[in-house]
Formats: sequence, C-alpha cells, structure tokens
Amino acid sequence: MLRDRLLLMANDQSAIDVLPFIPARTGGLVLTGAAAPVRCKEIRNALPETVVVMDHGSHTQQVATSDAPFGLKTSYGWRDLDLAGLNEILDGQRDNKASYAVTPTCFIPADQAGDASALRAVVRQANLLRRQDTVVLLPCSWRWLRRNSLPYLTEQIRACRHPVGLIMQADGDPLERAGVPEGLRQLCRSCPRLVLWRTDLAAFDAMAHGALGAAVGASAVLRHGLAPRPDNGGGGHKPYPVVLIRRLLRYHRVATLQDWFAHIDPWACGCAVCQGAALTRFTDSETDVVAALQHTVCELYALHDELDGTLPGDERIGWWRQQLTDAWEYHRLLASQTNTEVSFPRVLQAWRRPIPPALPAAAERHSQDQSGPS
Repeated sequence: MLRDRLLLMANDQSAIDVLPFIPARTGGLVLTGAAAPVRCKEIRNALPETVVVMDHGSHTQQVATSDAPFGLKTSYGWRDLDLAGLNEILDGQRDNKASYAVTPTCFIPADQAGDASALRAVVRQANLLRRQDTVVLLPCSWRWLRRNSLPYLTEQIRACRHPVGLIMQADGDPLERAGVPEGLRQLCRSCPRLVLWRTDLAAFDAMAHGALGAAVGASAVLRHGLAPRPDNGGGGHKPYPVVLIRRLLRYHRVATLQDWFAHIDPWACGCAVCQGAALTRFTDSETDVVAALQHTVCELYALHDELDGTLPGDERIGWWRQQLTDAWEYHRLLASQTNTEVSFPRVLQAWRRPIPPALPAAAERHSQDQSGPS
C-alpha cells in the first residue's frame, strides 16, 4: 500500500470531487478535516479497494516535546497521548476502515538546543507500538534538511521500525531554502522506507531517488507543513483556480496563464477533464475551481503512470531527468511564444544538478571519522 503509490491529500469536503480520478492500483487518499473519519468509512464502504487514510493534523496545532510527542485536538480540548492513548487513536482510525494508521505527531521544531529530544521521543515511543499497520509522521522544520542536522534525522528515520512519513515545514516552499533539495535527495537515497508527506511535485523527485511513496496536497496549504499557530483556523479565503501545467512541472494560477496567452492561442490539455480545452478557461466560480482541481489530479496521475512504468534506480532517475530537460525547453518555448519573461523555478534548477551520495550509516561514519584524512 506504500511502494510507488501516489496519494492525494484532500480535505473531507473535496475528497468526493477528486475520487473518480484516483486510480485504485497506484493512488489513494489522505483525508484531513473534522469529518475525515466519517468520510473515510463512507469511501471504503463504497470502494473497498481504494487506499484511504487520515491525517489528524496535530502537527499544525501543537509543538512536540520529549514528554508529549503525540497529541490530538478533541471536542474537550487538547489531549496529550501516552502509549495507550496513541494505540487507541490508531485503533480508531482502523475502526473507521482506514487502510492503515497514521500517527498524530506534533510539530518537531529545529534542533536549537542540540539534543533533538522531541525527534528522539517520537521514534522511541513509536517503536514501542506492537503494530504492523502504522506510518509514523515526522513533521519537521525545513532546517532538519540542512547539512549539520541531516545525519541525525537520517539515523532516527533508519531507527524507526515503521515506515516514516516526512513533512517539511517552512513559510512558503521549503525546497526554495538553500541546501534543502539536496538534503531531501540524500535522505531519500539513505532511507528506503521514507514516504514524502504533504508535498508537491517533490514527490516525483523523491520517488525517483528512492522514496517509498508520497502524498501530494490537493491545495497549496496541503503541499507543505505549517508551524503551529495559536489560532491556526484559516479564515474566509475564497478558493481561486490553480492548475498543474504538466509540461512546465509547476502549478500556476489561471490568472497568470490568461496574462501569458492574452494575444495568442492558449495551451490546451488532453486530460479526461479538459478533453482538448484551453487551460485558461477556468474562472473563480465554484464549479471551475473544482474542475481545475480535477484537471490537476488527472495530470498528477498521468505523470505518476510514467514513473510507475520505470524500474527503480538508473532508469527512473533518467526518466525524471528527461522530464526536467523537457520542462526547461517548454519554459523557453513559452517565453518565445508569449514574448514574456518566464522564469525557470529555482527548485527545478536544483533538481537538474548532480545527485548527492547517500549518507553513510552511523557506524560507518564513525569509522571514517576515526581513520582521519587519507
């Protein structure tokens, strides 16, 4: 249920809109929101072969400590979870027919004190779970992907007896931070049971470089981690249409596309939703916002079908490199056609760089340190 599988993370309301476009064999849903348990049971009753799991979002509400790495917001307030409480919550997910359980891990901040106690506590307590059905979430600050912290994060993921779902938190795109794309690649090459969680097209770079699977957010707020805030309630935000432009390997607001193609014929899409229609057609109506999301889901799984058809290792990496080369050429073509400056995103530039090596195991690194320079 994890290997090479691309999950779509969606709230309990939009899940029904995207469900018809999610392939049962290679896809699935991660549900968020208060009604996620009810929605999970409904979907699994109707489509028992579909992989559906839940993310309680504890990492958006509370910071993990060494004494309380797991917790849950309830109708009675916040509840810290000991081992028995954690098992109870995981059992509750399975009782609501979740395909597997996902830990309600609190947010793991950057290691300022140098003891990494919260990260250790998550793995230590998770390893006490006598279960074979659980993914352990590690919702981490992007700073854990930096060179000085990455070896310790790698050791902890390797030490976990369960598959690990990594969430990268940042204000904005974590992969735009210096060293993070390279650090994530090293992590994926070093930890074979790693699932990239709450992410974007980084899912494909991660799986190309060894990640077990990934969960891509259906909306911008679900495509990277969020640091807990006192209110953290969102607001009256009105959704606007955003589409994945597969040939560019990037998401864009439709308003930007309309500016680009104001004087020439717009690019069209042949997915099951668009069926040859222009990508500029979406308005900010509720119907069009949903249709834009459905288009994006179709394009994600079309790209994933290609990845799934490659062999892990050099063949898959070569396929991904070709996607990046094609995206570079399409950016140049778009700039030429529209007579506008179309920047090539920094993260795509980073993904075109040479691949860093896997990190050595702790014992191997200690041996290298002891031997000194050659």
